[in-house]
Amino acid sequence: MQTGLVISDLHLFSHRSVGEDLILGLQERLNDTKILVLNGDTFDFRWSKLSNEEQTLEAAQAWLDQLIIKFPHLELHYVLGNHDCLQSFREILDQFTSKHPRFHLHEYTCRLGSNLFLHGDCTNWGMTAEKLIRYRQAWSKDSPKGPLSKSLYRLVDLSGLGYAFHHLYFRRTSTIARIERYLGPEVDGITHCFFGHTHVPFENHLQNSITFANTGSGIKGMGFLPQPFEYSAS
Repeated sequence: MQTGLVISDLHLFSHRSVGEDLILGLQERLNDTKILVLNGDTFDFRWSKLSNEEQTLEAAQAWLDQLIIKFPHLELHYVLGNHDCLQSFREILDQFTSKHPRFHLHEYTCRLGSNLFLHGDCTNWGMTAEKLIRYRQAWSKDSPKGPLSKSLYRLVDLSGLGYAFHHLYFRRTSTIARIERYLGPEVDGITHCFFGHTHVPFENHLQNSITFANTGSGIKGMGFLPQPFEYSAS
């Protein structure tokens, strides 16, 4: 039996993220962890505070390199989210997979034993598998926003409107029901399902024989809830 940890929505390199500090606080846990799942939106290219997209791509690659080097025992599973499914980054990750045997890339879902991991953008209202593909295709061509847009976005965060919106839009029971509809037969044999995206953390919610958890986010004031899991490779 191997021990694992799943986190999501660090939104690294955006002004609203405190993800770097949160990762520092997890170092002791990571020393005792065999598997780490980064469950989407690890990096935020749209709202990056760096000068341009190229600098953010380089910084993201360097961050992953350092993570792999610092924890040589760690098997790393990277699930794409809407903020980090940028095509130019996807190409970097494909090369990264070849470079590091302990790194595994997953586009929509990752299954380890009876544990299922997905970013959670399938929980947007009206989302279907086909709509999610189109949604991700649009995000894959996204570009960084300008200074004015970034400033307005920060004001929304500081006002608390973002927090209120997420809690109203992603009510727990209906959000989980959307995941179940999206997954369909894929839930067979699943005992635990972990997701992010909503920035509304919770744990140990049993629904239809599956225990659901949302790992929150690295956005200041939204709540961060890393979740342990167990995985038997046999």
